[in-house]
Parts: sequence; structure tokens; C-alpha cells
Amino acid sequence: MRSRRGWRRSGAPALALALALALAGALGYAGPAYAGVSGDDAAPGLPARSAVVAPGVSGVAPTAAIRPAGRRSTASAASGTGSGITLGKPKAGPAPRMVADAQDDPPTCVPYISRQVTLNGTALARVDYLAEIVCNFYLAGAGQAYLIERTSGARYNGSVVAAAAPFAFSSSYYGYSLGAVLIDGRIYDGGRQLEIGFDLALQTLNGTPWGGCFALPAGQRYLSPCYGLGTPTLSVSLGSGVFSTGLPAYNPAAAIRDIPAIDLLTFHVGGQSDPASTARQNIVDTAAGLPASTSDFSHVGRTSVNLDLDMLRGILSLHLSNGFNFRVTAIAGSRHGANSRHYAGKAFDVDTINGTRVTSTNPFNQAFKDACRAYGATEVLGPGDDADHATHIHCAWPR
Repeated sequence: MRSRRGWRRSGAPALALALALALAGALGYAGPAYAGVSGDDAAPGLPARSAVVAPGVSGVAPTAAIRPAGRRSTASAASGTGSGITLGKPKAGPAPRMVADAQDDPPTCVPYISRQVTLNGTALARVDYLAEIVCNFYLAGAGQAYLIERTSGARYNGSVVAAAAPFAFSSSYYGYSLGAVLIDGRIYDGGRQLEIGFDLALQTLNGTPWGGCFALPAGQRYLSPCYGLGTPTLSVSLGSGVFSTGLPAYNPAAAIRDIPAIDLLTFHVGGQSDPASTARQNIVDTAAGLPASTSDFSHVGRTSVNLDLDMLRGILSLHLSNGFNFRVTAIAGSRHGANSRHYAGKAFDVDTINGTRVTSTNPFNQAFKDACRAYGATEVLGPGDDADHATHIHCAWPR
């Protein structure tokens, strides 16, 4: 097999492309755009990916440093075998217009997918991701990069949790899409295993059909068949292969336990003695992988319950996202109403917010209650709602 010589960006098309790339890089997201194209020369359509709204996953501006300083190149290909996505035998008419220094090479497109993972402590991971398509001939194309959750057992496993802006080009040979996310492993239960996806739509300019989808650069794989082989328009989904971000196993209770601004009471407000069921002990036990305990003096007596994950995420989000400092007086323990959700591990009580005791005059009451509802609580009570909640706020999640 003869090695292909590297291609070179030269001439007016290359200059225009370089300017487009520079602009896109400054904006931080999409590859080269196209304008004034129509008919067969227009970039093929690409169904835009949208991401699920996953608590603890937020988009950030990607770093330009993820783009390589040097030029990408197409891989070697030979008749019938090779690497990348290749054209078939051209129909009658002009052959595809090749990039400089590729006149003797088979017309080929090669995808490149790369990433940069940065850990901030043990709970935060930043993931910058990039998907590129490099061809040695001129064509029209569109593509989009995105992140797929691959953490076993995570709520959004298999879902797209982030999507970069798509690119589109016509009469060119290169496009890229890049994005970045910040994953807060204290709130989000996944993010430990991810995969970069890359949707591609490629269309020849002269009707030449696509011939085959062959081996990809190391680590990459096909996530879908190559649709459109034998036609001028091809679409395919590619993947980077699953990678680890380095985030530890999901443990929101451990995060709550270790945040001083979330004060967990070590006694019961009614004066009863049962240290095994205090708010702090409930969280300490849960962080250790153990069930939490209800109080022996409660309506249900001593029972073991698993604390609700959505409630734990809510407790964390009230501090991490809303900035509240607060004291939790009870979770599963203490004595409540006979059918209280506390006994199911789905409620918590707060008697101090931002250093101020909860009374009818506390200026943070309404904002705190609204935030509890925003994080999924369906039973929220406090001063002014009834006499039982005149000195604390109660937030409970569905059974």
C-alpha cells in the first residue's frame, strides 16, 4: 500500500477557509459556515442534536487550545480497502476536484475526534470535545459533535447530555464542531464514563457515489451504519469510544456531609435522646452506603430507610446553585405527622437560613421555598402556612 502524501491548504479557497475557521474559533463553537450556495452545491441537511437538561451539567465556552496547531491529514487508502470514508467509481463527467498535492490519491474523508478533560478537585470535571472531518477533495458537508452519557446506572445513561453547534460547508474540504461542559459530580450522578458522538452528512458536488466506510483512526468507531453508499449523499454517526473523566462514584450524601455551610443538627429539637437518627447521622450513614434510621420515639419507631436521591440533590443545589447557607434539623429522624414523608426518607426541615432563624420575618423564606419546588419538592411548608411550620421550612419530595 502506497502512503498518501499530506494535503496542503493553498490558494484562494484555503485563504477563505482559514478566515472562516479563525472567525469560528473566536466565537468558540462551530466550524466554517457557508453562504450563497444552492442546489447540488449546498451543504446537506443534518438533524440537529439536542441535549437533555441534566442537573449538574452546564455548557461553558470551549478552549481554542483543543484544536491542533498543525494540519490534520487524510489516511492511506488503496483500491477496495483503506481508512476513512471513500468515494466509489465516478459517474460520467468530471472527477472530484482534489486538494493540492492529492491528485494521485483516492478521494477520502477522515474524521478526527479529540478531547481534553480537566479535573478541579475530586468533584468537578471540565470536558472540552472536538470533532473534525478532513477530506482531500472538495465537497459539501455538515456535522455536529455531542457528548453521550455512558456511565452504567446513571439516570441519563445513553442520552446526549451536551451538544456543540453544528457546522456546514460547501465546495470545501474541512469542517469542525467543538464544545465544552462543566460536570458537577456532587449533583450529577453520571459523567464518569462518556463518549463523543459525531453526526456527519457528506455530499459530492458532481454526483460521484460514496464507495465505502473503512477503518477509522485509533479509538474511533461507527455508531450507525453508513447510509447512502452508492449515492452522492452519505450520512453516518461516529463515536470516540468510551473514556473516563476521573470523577469518583456518585455520593451526594458525602458532599453534604463535608460542606460546613450545610449545618446538620446532631441532636433532636424536641430534646429526645436518639443519636442514631439525627440529621447528621442520617447523612453520615448514607454517605457510608448504609440506610438512614428513623427515631425510636417516632410514629414508626426504629426503621431503616434509603434517603431520596432527588432530595439529596436538592439539598446540595440549594447551597451550590442558590448560595443558601442553612441548618437541617431533621431528615428521617425526629417525630413528625403520622404519615410524614420524613419517615420515607423524602423530606428535610430547616430552621436557619443564611444565619437567620426561620420565622415569619425571615427575608429568605420565600426564595428558599421556591428553590425547593424548583428542585422537585411537592410539599413545601413554612411560616404562614400553618402553626406546625411557624419556625421551620419543610421540603418533601414525592413518594
